[in-house]
Amino acid sequence: MLKSERLKTILQIVNTQKFVTVDELAQALKVSDMTIRRDLNELHKFNKIMRIHGGAQILSDQSRIEKSYKQKREIHSKEKIEVAKRACNLIHENDSIYVGPGTTLELMVANLKVKHLRIVTNSLPVFEVAKNSPNNYDLIMIGGSYRRISGAFLGALANSELATMSFSVGFVGVNGIKDTSMTTANLEEGQTEKIGLDHSQVKLIVADYSKLDHSDFHQFYDLRDVDGLITNHGIDPELEKHYSQFTTIYK
Repeated sequence: MLKSERLKTILQIVNTQKFVTVDELAQALKVSDMTIRRDLNELHKFNKIMRIHGGAQILSDQSRIEKSYKQKREIHSKEKIEVAKRACNLIHENDSIYVGPGTTLELMVANLKVKHLRIVTNSLPVFEVAKNSPNNYDLIMIGGSYRRISGAFLGALANSELATMSFSVGFVGVNGIKDTSMTTANLEEGQTEKIGLDHSQVKLIVADYSKLDHSDFHQFYDLRDVDGLITNHGIDPELEKHYSQFTTIYK
């Protein structure tokens, strides 16, 4: 079967079954799992399917609805771990860091090697990971109105607390980056993240390749005003060239 025919068949199967695993497609088309993964990544790149951990699902209006924290954990998990570990390399002993909400940032904190840090976060999942670490962290949880879908504390109380602090490095995730626009799904969440970045000496963004060249509801920051974008080693060369106009790319 030619590649073009295989891609067409995969798309038909996904659209019919709504969700399909890599193993199911490999058996149906009698090709290797590696071939199927490459095909799914290509279809996802061209916005034909939604690539998720272990398989793919149909694109629909639901794909525009913000996913739960649990759902986000399952999407692009391998890429997120890669980005998280790369971000860890930019943290040094005795830094004071702001860590915003997000599954990649939760993984970053879980993979920290430095022993002495001050970590300030408005993310409950990030706080839980840091709290359970054996390392000697000075840990500060920012309070406020709790947003269950992202596990973040937001609003006037969170913003006023953050505005009194200063950080060596600020780490923030995004739902999408389109040209210089850094976007998220929620206005209040973006406002709090903006304050965290504004009060950081070094401003860093974590985003796996799926977030690039995509946008969401609220633009909260300009990519030209951050010090670096931490992403995957396998970023498309054209995208890397485009975004390196605006900031330093760490991959």
